[in-house]
Amino acid sequence: MDKIKIMEASVAKWQRIIDGKSTDGGVLDCPPCRIFYVLICFGCPIADYTGKKFCKGSPYGAWYWHQIEAHGYMRKKIYCPECLHLATDMRDFMIEIVEHLKKKDAEEDKKNRREASPPKA
Repeated sequence: MDKIKIMEASVAKWQRIIDGKSTDGGVLDCPPCRIFYVLICFGCPIADYTGKKFCKGSPYGAWYWHQIEAHGYMRKKIYCPECLHLATDMRDFMIEIVEHLKKKDAEEDKKNRREASPPKA
């Protein structure tokens, strides 16, 4: 499975929320949760990045609690300027993880090419 593509899908999810075209369904529509959540949050790129499971250490907690405390609706979406700010923070955090994964992959590819190259005489 390609963790970069999974996280790019997360970026797209949050962009749709920001654009007012979608809502946040939490684990039900989170691309990494669909694959990694299964009650233990094992192998998730977000958990790997933060070192914490269940999106702790990410901006999601602030988004979630703002939605509950300020709006109290089942549908989590953009209702106010603070919602927009928090959704943008979440999207930007997903972008940060995508960039981190791409850098890590590039470093791994570079290392593998060095190891595969014959020694110079």
